Amino acid sequence: MNEFWTLVEDTRAEAAEDAPDSVVERHVETLTAALDGLSDDEIRGFDRALRAVRGRANRWDLWAAAHLALGGASDDSFLDFRNWLISHGRETYDRVLADPDSLADLDWDEDENDFGAAEEWAYAAVEVLEERGIDEDDEDGGPDDEFGEPTGEPFPEDDDEWFAARFPRLWAEYGSV
Repeated sequence: MNEFWTLVEDTRAEAAEDAPDSVVERHVETLTAALDGLSDDEIRGFDRALRAVRGRANRWDLWAAAHLALGGASDDSFLDFRNWLISHGRETYDRVLADPDSLADLDWDEDENDFGAAEEWAYAAVEVLEERGIDEDDEDGGPDDEFGEPTGEPFPEDDDEWFAARFPRLWAEYGSV
């Protein structure tokens, strides 16, 4: 798992250096280039690790924080949000999982282009393998819980008091959902 996070963080740092205003979009390119230099098995290992950490973040409390901060979050947008969060690196990922209200410390573009780019970022390993003629649909896809029912208790989408009490910092910034 350390190799996974090192690759995420190194390619993000390179992206931030090259394009500080569009880090996520540039990160797709830096990650793809780094993966291209790895063996097929190493790329598969990266993809399995990504699926595992994305599955670990498949939690109702995190979805609720994203829902509040983004003004709503469908299952697809929550998946993109988790990819975006993971692309920030281990420290940010762990901090937000430990305290979803700390999402208030992060920035994203108001048009939510970061989340669309994060979806592309998450496909980088599969795309590199496909360019090599390897169809990952034939391979082990990894843990099902990355797409299954989130862990924890579902959140009450229309309960402003619940959101305000649970996520005071996000509530102060983003108000009613």
